[in-house]
Amino acid sequence: MVKIKSTTGIIAEISELGAQLSRLADNEREYIYDNTEVWPKHSPVLFPFVGRLPNQQYQLNGKTYDMLMHGFAPSSDFEVVSQSESAVTLHLIVTDKIKAMYPFDFGFYATYELNGNTLEETFKVVNNGNTDMYYGFGSHPGFNVPIDSNLKFEDYYVEFPESSNVKHRLFDDSRLDTGTEVPFDKLENKKLHLQHNLFDNDAILLTNTGFKAIIKTDKDSKRIVVEYPDTPFCAVWHKVKEQVPFVCIEPWICVPGHAGENDISKKPDFNTLKPGQSKEHKLLITIEC
Repeated sequence: MVKIKSTTGIIAEISELGAQLSRLADNEREYIYDNTEVWPKHSPVLFPFVGRLPNQQYQLNGKTYDMLMHGFAPSSDFEVVSQSESAVTLHLIVTDKIKAMYPFDFGFYATYELNGNTLEETFKVVNNGNTDMYYGFGSHPGFNVPIDSNLKFEDYYVEFPESSNVKHRLFDDSRLDTGTEVPFDKLENKKLHLQHNLFDNDAILLTNTGFKAIIKTDKDSKRIVVEYPDTPFCAVWHKVKEQVPFVCIEPWICVPGHAGENDISKKPDFNTLKPGQSKEHKLLITIEC
């Protein structure tokens, strides 16, 4: 576990397993959910896929490859390549198992940096090979709700202040993407009021949310601001049909697989990197009073 801290007293801990944020706290409260008996993750990094695939397989150049749900990054080891008091960069260790799942010569880096009350997460993908590379990416941080232990889950809402004409992207019964988007009617003045039964059918995947989500309540000043620049999808989730005290804000650049074959060279929501190219994806988490 790697620990960094800011001059304002914010502490972040990052695990070398999956390069996931495992703790974010100030001198008053903990913000990342950490009951692993209920949910064994904290803030998984999703790469090079998001969500499920049929039989957890995809196609490329006429071949079929196995792939884990949410990709291999959440279960992969990372190594620290640089660290200071307020920042750390980790690099995914590519194994033979990963090469068998994903036939690209690539680099994947995760940087966490604390600036005041903001944690900036930067994920860099590099194509080191001599062919085009295709990938998906997403974040999956789980936040304690209620933030104030004296309040209830239902006292909180997720506000999307930049949202307009929000659509709900639908999954089928296997949690695969259908490609269908319908108007989302559960927002009231850009606010999604939290109820446990919202998640009885798994994650709610939204489009047109803008690039900011705020977990807040009208009964306390503390709130969590999540910013996800240039990320077209945002899912909201907690464990299905359970009353658990957390909610995940999940910015995704892509959607899960669809029924039938999934040739990633033809997947329109995937990113493509030419040989030698790289791309960064950012997530910012700010604790506000």
